[in-house]
Amino acid sequence: GFMMKKAIMLMTLMLMAVFALPAFGQASAIDYYGFAWEDGGFPPSNPGDVLVFTGVGDAADPIFGVDLLAEELTFYMYDLVSTGEVPIGGGTIMVSYVGGYLEIYRDGAMNADWGIAPPNPTSPSTFVDGSLFFQGAFVSMTVFLNPDGSGAYEGSLDGLGGSMIDDVCTGCVYTWGGNFSGPSGAQIPDGYDLQVDGVFEIEEAVSTEETSWGSVKALFN
Repeated sequence: GFMMKKAIMLMTLMLMAVFALPAFGQASAIDYYGFAWEDGGFPPSNPGDVLVFTGVGDAADPIFGVDLLAEELTFYMYDLVSTGEVPIGGGTIMVSYVGGYLEIYRDGAMNADWGIAPPNPTSPSTFVDGSLFFQGAFVSMTVFLNPDGSGAYEGSLDGLGGSMIDDVCTGCVYTWGGNFSGPSGAQIPDGYDLQVDGVFEIEEAVSTEETSWGSVKALFN
């Protein structure tokens, strides 16, 4: 019922809060959507199954310097290996993944095409054919699957390369999260398991220990 959904959402938010770091600067985001698939389908997520996602950015904060009317931002998430399903109550299942990478490309061709039954001739190839904007390695990635096939996910990444790391900010924290739905009631191309809608965020990490009380007082003297 509604209360159970509310409780699950609260639990998810609490779990997400555990991943958070003490203090951040301003967060900047890219909204994206797309479709994901896992070996042998999802669910179930069996240990060793690999999750793959291809997507397109549909909004980006000005700091990224990308005009989505003139070029596309395409996403490719790959090599995420499932550790298996863990029931966490109320019919909700948690799946944690190890390894994995995320790549984002800027592409003036604007030719992203999911096709069907991935991997196929256009997915992932049309999502990785621009210039590398960001590449990151997942530090954590967790999926929460509800009994109705919908769910949420949350991940964090270490930045490895790409023009964004030099241009937008260095020493940033990169997070990846959103919601998904299964094939029922969603417009999912054949062969994909999930319709995904999420946000990629960068936040400049701000140390809470850099400023001592003495140096703060000095500012006012």
